[in-house]
Amino acid sequence: MRNATTIVVTAFVLLAVACGRDEPTTLPDPAETGPPVQISASTTPSIDPEAETGFTAGAASVSVSGALNLSETYPNLGLPALWVPPPGDLAMRWRGPERELTLIGISFTAQQPTSPERVLTFAVRGVDGPVTFVSDDGECLVTISPALPDRMGGSFLCTAITGAGDDGSTVTVSAQGTFAAE
Repeated sequence: MRNATTIVVTAFVLLAVACGRDEPTTLPDPAETGPPVQISASTTPSIDPEAETGFTAGAASVSVSGALNLSETYPNLGLPALWVPPPGDLAMRWRGPERELTLIGISFTAQQPTSPERVLTFAVRGVDGPVTFVSDDGECLVTISPALPDRMGGSFLCTAITGAGDDGSTVTVSAQGTFAAE
């Protein structure tokens, strides 16, 4: 009997709520809600690491000065290499023994500062092991030219970029470099 009473009370409450509405349930008139909202494309890079561009060769180099003074070469293109001419995705990696240089994000032409959408990373051999530098907040200016479907390349210039060693140490350097792939 208790279950029957619960069902009757619940039905009565739902009926009372439904009958107690004075306003009809309608959607607002689109003309009265204002202009349409424009939704822009996300600026967050969406890189498919399995995608390939057909690039098979490439090289990069970097020279640093300041707390470290040295030059490094990255003679091999890391595969897969993703390059979609602007505006597209890029995930390029050049390798050397125990070090690499990467450029990841949204492809572009001309000169652009690094940002969360355009990240430059490179590692060099320090006195006590590798030192890794990451630029994603304007520490470096990157130039891409050419930016073609079958080849890309460019250069970068960094002033006062701080890197971290495997031992937790930090060093600040100026850096410049080049990169190419085809």
